[in-house]
Amino acid sequence: MAADAWAISRHVNDPRLRIVPVGVGAAYSAPGEAQSSYLVTAAGRSVAIDLGSGTLNLLQRQIAPEDLDALVITHLHPDHCVDLMALRVYMVWGPGAGRVLTVHGPPGLRERLVAFSGSDGWDRAFVFRDLAAGGGEVDLGDGLVLRHREVPHLPPTHAVRLEHGGRAICFSADCGPNDALVELARGCEVLVCECSFGAGRVPEGVPHLDARDAGGIAARAGAGRLLLVHCSPEFDRAEALDVAREAFGGPVAWARQGEAVAA
Repeated sequence: MAADAWAISRHVNDPRLRIVPVGVGAAYSAPGEAQSSYLVTAAGRSVAIDLGSGTLNLLQRQIAPEDLDALVITHLHPDHCVDLMALRVYMVWGPGAGRVLTVHGPPGLRERLVAFSGSDGWDRAFVFRDLAAGGGEVDLGDGLVLRHREVPHLPPTHAVRLEHGGRAICFSADCGPNDALVELARGCEVLVCECSFGAGRVPEGVPHLDARDAGGIAARAGAGRLLLVHCSPEFDRAEALDVAREAFGGPVAWARQGEAVAA
């Protein structure tokens, strides 16, 4: 327990802007992968982005969930938000009882959760705030700023950017190729980008990215580093790295669960 407590303190109190991939999997994941969730920390502030299946357990290795300053949900697909139902139980009847978390997400998030699991407890555990249509900015305190832009996927889906101390980390959410993500990611130190179809080509009309798309977006944005995530298990990830590197021309890696990356 002492080692775990030390790890939590280390992540939260590190003054640098950092991201810890909590879960990197797609809508169905490889063995050992959880679905989408990322912990961003800077100067004592901590923000979780998404909370897909299996991620609440892994998030607790990094931080006590009730100590989060905010939770951001990019869109309403369950692989990005379903563990909010487990978090409700944790926050109302478990260790988080008596605390309230602010959740920034798409309109209708609370109603979707209530429709699945009932109304009890949601307003005791969370304050829900809608992400502004199209995009916007949220001051999270102590110099940590959330910027978001709507991207093409399940409407509305928001890519997000966290900034602190002149440095930035951007997360694509799920999306097809688009200019909004390029602009949001402009000059960021780290771009965490979905790569659902690996080195393969995305079927026509499917709003996701492949390795060439992800690398091209990173290149156009002038990102410092590209981390690939959200790949369906059947695709060759080594081949995808080669394709993304060719398209980007900069450093590319697959994000690893629990492995922090500094901006």
